[in-house]
Amino acid sequence: MSKPKREWSNSDIRSLVQGEFHNYFGQSLHNYRKSDWFVWFLSNSTRYAIFFLFLQKYGKGEMVSYTDLTRTKKIGQVNLKIDSIKATIRGGIELGFLQSFKSDDDRRVTLYDFNPRIIHEVADYCFCMRRNRMIETASYIHSETTLKVSKELENAVTDEWAEAVSSTVDAVSEVLESKFGVTNSKNITPISKKKKQVDK
Repeated sequence: MSKPKREWSNSDIRSLVQGEFHNYFGQSLHNYRKSDWFVWFLSNSTRYAIFFLFLQKYGKGEMVSYTDLTRTKKIGQVNLKIDSIKATIRGGIELGFLQSFKSDDDRRVTLYDFNPRIIHEVADYCFCMRRNRMIETASYIHSETTLKVSKELENAVTDEWAEAVSSTVDAVSEVLESKFGVTNSKNITPISKKKKQVDK
């Protein structure tokens, strides 16, 4: 087992593991936790890896090829076994979660995609996950972290990250004003657009 690069105090460890638990718990805060497709895809490490491959490809407007499937790795960086891939894809098609097509370029090649019947639920699940991560992250930064963890996280701050946070702060300010009439909240101040460097 490799030695960790950082040393953590017990309070740091408690903060980090609690934050990770909340992230895990947040994954159940959506309407689809009992849906057949959700249980099927996410209850098995091979299907879990394949699900996220399908998310990636759908997001790029592409279909999944057999080559994509053979390059996919599950937890532990283990390649998916050929038999598992075939059984999973066949099962997903039979259950109506996936569909297959012959490639327009080469009729010998089969491509796979989500079944349109579930794609709106999959998209809404993705929205719920993004919303839950946003809430969990804000809660963690606000009240559940330690000074050492905060200092270490500063290394992750980039110009792109700072700009994204600033946009979020702008949006939060607008929401607070329109929903609750709150203006000039002392802790809601976006970063100046002209400022390129992030102070550390």
